[in-house]
Amino acid sequence: MSARKLNALDYNSLWSDGWNHTRLYGPMARHCRRIFGLLSKDLCPKSILDVGCGEGSLLKSLMEKHRAATGTGIELSKGAVLLAQNSIEGANFHVCDISESCLREKFDLVVSADVVEHIVNDEVAIQHMVNMLKPGGHLIIATLQGKMRKFEKKVGHVRNYNPGELQRKVEKAGVKVEQVITWGWPFYSPIYRNLLNLLDNKGTMGKFGFLKKTACHFLYFIFLANSAKRGDYIFVRAVNNVD
Repeated sequence: MSARKLNALDYNSLWSDGWNHTRLYGPMARHCRRIFGLLSKDLCPKSILDVGCGEGSLLKSLMEKHRAATGTGIELSKGAVLLAQNSIEGANFHVCDISESCLREKFDLVVSADVVEHIVNDEVAIQHMVNMLKPGGHLIIATLQGKMRKFEKKVGHVRNYNPGELQRKVEKAGVKVEQVITWGWPFYSPIYRNLLNLLDNKGTMGKFGFLKKTACHFLYFIFLANSAKRGDYIFVRAVNNVD
């Protein structure tokens, strides 16, 4: 099965099918928010931009950790923007295709989780993220590397990165990589991802009731045993140094 780029209507459909519950309660998404919190712990941003903000859970988490910061989100899907607006009071949201354009505003912290693997012109998207950084600002990107599963292609992945590829593309955009975390071995990847592949990703969409939430909570604690030095979920933090 070849990878297919999804459009805004495709993503609107995914969000209307319950992707927001996957992002809110899913064990991987929760750990993603946890690791973003760790990577930004030593920073004091006054402004945060979430690129591909989805329903807003990552931005909300970071704004709770950095109380003095204003929050902004950009997202391809209008449906996701509506969910985010209902989730976060006081934040600003824009419908925007990061591979085509960016905001004129500059930010202290720009974050993006599970986005660049969906974008054909990922280098353009990363450059747009860097363009929205203030001098001395930080960029944190999270995505997948290594083997791509069939179910990942179905939700719009056009690539999973090779080791070192994301770091090179980030530095090519003009910022300096400060920290890299490769997380997830063995329980998230390969075990959990292989299981989702066998099940064709069934059970991860739709409204999460008590049983699904309980299962996600159980998996979250299992995933605490994953390595932060070995795995297919990669986090790259970079700084916009200005000489």
